[in-house]
Amino acid sequence: MIRRLQIEGWRAFDRLTLELEPGVTFVVAENGIGKTSLIEAASWVLYGGLSGIDARAASRFGEGRTRVQADVELPDGRVLALDRAISGRTETLHAHVGREQIDDAGVAEIMASAFGASREFLSRTTLLSNAAVADHSGGISQLHQHLCHVFGVDDLQAAAAALRRVQATTEAEAKKYRQETRRAAEDLSQLRASLAAAEQAALAAEQARAQARDAVTVAQATLDQARAVCAAQLQDEADRQLLTELHIAAQSLLAAGDAPVSAAGPAGPALDPAQPPTASHGLVSGAAAGSDPVSPAGLRRRLTDTESAATRTADQYRAELALVGAQLTTARTAITELHAAGGECPVCRRDLAPEDVAAADRAHQRNITELTERQATLLTLLAAADQQVQDLRTLIGRAAQLRPTAAPPAPDTRIDIDDAALKLDHARAVEDERAEQAAEARAERSALQRHISSEETSAAQARQSLLAHRREAAASIAAQAMADTADLILTERIDPLVTEITHRWKRVFVNRGELRLRHDGQLVRLDGTHEIEFDQLSSGEKVIALLATRLLVLSASTRASFLWLDEPLEHLDPSNRRLAASLMYTAGEHIRQLLITTYEEKLARRLAATDAIAIRYVRAAC
Repeated sequence: MIRRLQIEGWRAFDRLTLELEPGVTFVVAENGIGKTSLIEAASWVLYGGLSGIDARAASRFGEGRTRVQADVELPDGRVLALDRAISGRTETLHAHVGREQIDDAGVAEIMASAFGASREFLSRTTLLSNAAVADHSGGISQLHQHLCHVFGVDDLQAAAAALRRVQATTEAEAKKYRQETRRAAEDLSQLRASLAAAEQAALAAEQARAQARDAVTVAQATLDQARAVCAAQLQDEADRQLLTELHIAAQSLLAAGDAPVSAAGPAGPALDPAQPPTASHGLVSGAAAGSDPVSPAGLRRRLTDTESAATRTADQYRAELALVGAQLTTARTAITELHAAGGECPVCRRDLAPEDVAAADRAHQRNITELTERQATLLTLLAAADQQVQDLRTLIGRAAQLRPTAAPPAPDTRIDIDDAALKLDHARAVEDERAEQAAEARAERSALQRHISSEETSAAQARQSLLAHRREAAASIAAQAMADTADLILTERIDPLVTEITHRWKRVFVNRGELRLRHDGQLVRLDGTHEIEFDQLSSGEKVIALLATRLLVLSASTRASFLWLDEPLEHLDPSNRRLAASLMYTAGEHIRQLLITTYEEKLARRLAATDAIAIRYVRAAC
């Protein structure tokens, strides 16, 4: 695994040092900061030209030197220290393990020995940039070649080829022994007829399965509709209950507001205490008379009208308060001027007798007392009016939440939920039965195909074996033994990897067929009997397919202890990201370090909250 990575003068980075630990690490940075550059820098220092990175193009503008250093912990505990730099047109590499200095060829030898794979193969599987994660050509095409080398199939196939060359040199001598043998034509014809019938049966089974799947869809839609109708009915009942509660609250409020309050006073016009302008009688009397049935719209309209009238009443109280306040100010000013006039009338300037001054003072005091009482009464009335307005507005807000009252569904359109659920269960049981029948039909067809192929191969081998004498026959048998051994290894060691790839695929995409890795290194998806090429898959399917393949190959055929991926979750739907992350977490027991770059900090935090994941943030140079 990579314990330390230090970058100088590389693209957006002036200087960056990462101290890394085992486990899963998310490197979070915004787009354009340098997540891909980080992966490319690590790939260049480890693999040099094999990384395909143009280090000169990656040099930071204005920097005289670009340098990347890495400490790689090998599986046996030793540390491979790499220091790769470029200055002008000169590229240098300094590497050592312990005190032993090694060159580039030595680095390749040590990595191949330690990680069990060539450095070229490692460069395509351990450090993957964003483009490589979604690129089908980035190393997968070499999978078959690598696995054959790892499991010794290359040597067996080479030996088989050599034996066949020996067989070819002696074939001329064996021509006189040529004798044709062939299986009875009627036997193969009968097998081919059975195969045609099996293919028709498989096709019919697939069609029946599709019909059963459609029936499940219809039953599910019916059940969803029944549940929706039930939910709507419950909501309507809740709305009616709320409407009733609001109507009762409104009537209580308005009944309290109808109580007459005396607002008469000596100063200016007064409100009629027998008819306070609250306009509250409209709702109670109207509802009682049945002029507007209780409905959400009617309730809102009545509450709005009443609130408008109550607001006008409050405004009248405020206007009268302002008038009373002005009158109080005038009366207090008159008393002040009366006492300051020195026995003169402050208006006509005539002399006033002391008794006249005392009478005028008493008159002003009575007026002030009456105005003060009037002011207190108006304040009480205004507070009550404001409270009524506030309560009405609260009711108006609650009434705004009411939906229009919907008519109940007709009895003949109602769907029983339990009955719909039973029908759905039955449809699913039928679908499972049809799926099993389709699988049996496919298995029978495959068995017949293998039988015919085996018979034809046996017949061809029999004809070929009769063409050679003892030496050619021995060479043929030996070559066949070598080839069979190679095929056995492919079947027992490589084909299980293909099965595991399919298993990991189904963990993410349950209903999207099977992912197959052919022996030629090509990825395909099987949808029934139809084979879909890799280039026809969606971007999300491609990412999952390549991740599953690369992770499995890395864990099953190498001893590489690290895997760095650049934004592997970028092309996936949110619902598939955690499943894709789980594929990466189970990459293999010896893969001690998994580093994932992303710009989605929320996704990284969400995954880190449930798993032992570290989050690192990187910033570009200013």
